[in-house]
Amino acid sequence: MIKNYFKTAIAHLTKNLTYSIISILSLTIGLAVCTMLLLYVQYELSYDRFNKNADHIYRLCQPGSAYQSPQTAKLLADNIPEIKDYTRLLPRYNEIVEYKENRFKETSVTYTDAGLFRIFSFKFKQGNPENALSDPLSIVISEKTARKYFGNEDPMGKVLKLNSEENYTITGVLEDLPQNSHFRYDIFITLAGTEKDEWMDNWGWQNFLVYFLIQNQFSQTDFEAKCSKIINEHYNLKTPFIKYSIQNLKDIHLYSAHIKGDIQPQNSITYVLIFSGIGFLVLLISCFNYINLLTANATTQVIELSMRKASGASRFQLALQYISESFVVVFISFCLSLFIVVLCLPIFNVLSGKDLSILTLTHINTIWGILGILLTVCIVAVWYPAFILSGYNPTNVLKSSKSSGESKFQFKKILVNTQFIIVIILISISIVMFRQIRFLQNTDLGFDKEFVVTSQVQTFGNEEKYTALKQALLNQSVVLSVTAGSRIPSEEQSNIGGVKVQGQDKIREIPYLHTHFDYFRTLNIHAIKGRLFSEEYRTDTSEAIILNEAAVKYLEIQGDPVGQSMKCNWPRSTRKIVGIVKDFHFESLYKEIKPVVYVIDFDECWQLMIKVRPSNALSSLQTINETCKKIYPDQIFEFRFLDGQLEQLYQADRKTFKLMGYFAVVAIILASMGLFGMATFIITSRTKEIGIRKANGASVSEIILMLNFSFVKGIILGFIVATPIAYYISVRWLEGFAYKTTLSWWIFALAGILVLGIALLTVSWQSWRAATVNPVVALKHE
Repeated sequence: MIKNYFKTAIAHLTKNLTYSIISILSLTIGLAVCTMLLLYVQYELSYDRFNKNADHIYRLCQPGSAYQSPQTAKLLADNIPEIKDYTRLLPRYNEIVEYKENRFKETSVTYTDAGLFRIFSFKFKQGNPENALSDPLSIVISEKTARKYFGNEDPMGKVLKLNSEENYTITGVLEDLPQNSHFRYDIFITLAGTEKDEWMDNWGWQNFLVYFLIQNQFSQTDFEAKCSKIINEHYNLKTPFIKYSIQNLKDIHLYSAHIKGDIQPQNSITYVLIFSGIGFLVLLISCFNYINLLTANATTQVIELSMRKASGASRFQLALQYISESFVVVFISFCLSLFIVVLCLPIFNVLSGKDLSILTLTHINTIWGILGILLTVCIVAVWYPAFILSGYNPTNVLKSSKSSGESKFQFKKILVNTQFIIVIILISISIVMFRQIRFLQNTDLGFDKEFVVTSQVQTFGNEEKYTALKQALLNQSVVLSVTAGSRIPSEEQSNIGGVKVQGQDKIREIPYLHTHFDYFRTLNIHAIKGRLFSEEYRTDTSEAIILNEAAVKYLEIQGDPVGQSMKCNWPRSTRKIVGIVKDFHFESLYKEIKPVVYVIDFDECWQLMIKVRPSNALSSLQTINETCKKIYPDQIFEFRFLDGQLEQLYQADRKTFKLMGYFAVVAIILASMGLFGMATFIITSRTKEIGIRKANGASVSEIILMLNFSFVKGIILGFIVATPIAYYISVRWLEGFAYKTTLSWWIFALAGILVLGIALLTVSWQSWRAATVNPVVALKHE
């Protein structure tokens, strides 16, 4: 019997080949998109879960930052019994590592405690995780790094030299850290033996990431209150009370939008939810297409259906026939979708910036996810035709198949309108994302980012050597300006120090930016009050300070700030305000402009910044590099254009926008396919009516207008429903930016007009064909 059901199902599918092809293609695309997005979502949700202690590992945070001072971890561990263990990470991105003739600049380096390998579940290939970093001058490297420096040699016990100074002995080799770890370092250097160094007791040097292993049962609220109280009291902070918090390891990758300058770019749960929603909506469109086409096609089979029911076929037997037909379609679509996933996954990886593997399809969680997708398809696309169509009253159907069809198949209009709603939402959000990306790219940052090249250095040595470098560079015709600083635009302003304005009692924390002469000139930043640092005033190195507008407001300086004095602790000195610069966007536009003080402190400068002539921008890099190597032969310079570094701040958003655009196009194609099939059926079913109207004098344009009007009504209704939903989603997404584009009414109107245009193009051709058929032929149509 089952065999007969499948034979009948295949016969129906081949008899109505156009509808069958559209149904299968639609479901195939929907399943493929949904499966790829399932892989993406599962990958994002899997971050850091490979750690067996993931539920009990927490990162310490303060408002807007995860970075702490060197002694904070030990201070809390000594005073809070719930802490079982702790570790610190001091990320370094500019270390010169040497072994014999191999010499590289390493950007994935961190100093850390021995507790790192007790807390995190990193797999050792060689060495003992319990004591690998216990001894001073010990170092652990990844397999990749071991191959890079030693080839097939055994790296254990060998010595790596860092920055031409210290020799570190390799005490362990790790498997390369998984891609789904929120930090991925290749070199781990011990902090053992550094506790007595002066810089390790510097409260303002907040560059450490702190992780705790906390006991199973504890109150997070009480724990955070203890942290805040202990830190504020220990450091006797005169600033407003700082509230500390802890963040579970599994939440770091997706719930760190409020953390600025994180250890590496993280994703956002917002994007995971967006792509989950897109996958579900695209799948719904595919299912709705199938339901619409199946129910439309069923109208032509209604007499057959009713005759079988009148002959004694049970509702279950009729439902089983539809289930068999749906099973064949879903099975074919699923097989084709897997082929598309295998084919398109490398392209998806490039677009999303991920490294999804096709082998993930064999993981148990993925299998369960795919089964969930298929279950959704079966419930949505099989339940309605199987249990609704099979329930028709044969008496009513046999009396008038037309009236029965009209009364029973109205549900398909709801499905078509729902498709319009989904497509309008996707197009609207894509337009908003496009406008925001354009806004980020075109916003005036307040400084000149063009034709500025930068490179981080290990050390400039003494100031005389730096001056020689600066002069040598300025002697090159391609160079316009040279300077140095502790930070460059695009970086986090995380050097926090204290200042006390003359006449005030309060010491306030504020970001410091240490510069050298010509820093502002290189970026084409001008003083709006007073002056900039100048080599004509040699006392500027020890007596001058510059503020931005936000700092003047934050420090509550009364009257004209120029000429007023303030005490600083980085470096410790009393300085006079010589100038005020206009606020400019040093960090990304996700963040509001911070109050900043600028001081000249050569010892804190690690970034070289050079303005080059526009006509020689690319060719100048070789000249600059050769000049720098002559003065600093032991340094490795890696010059990058500043505008490119600023663009990297929004790379994730650009990728998301591109993906959104592609998925919106997919949704439009799917909706158009379904609309084409529905239009074909509706117009075919009204062929005789069209013939009568033409015979009574109706013009071609009147008939086309009549046929198109029902679709136009659906789009207008879809627009009314979709607009507030799209507006809400757009507002929520834009909340992540401190500076954002405006949500104009025309964005949503444009989305509606685009959908209307696409729909009319899809159905008008068929309407025109129907309207131009000879009335005699139309009247003979059954």
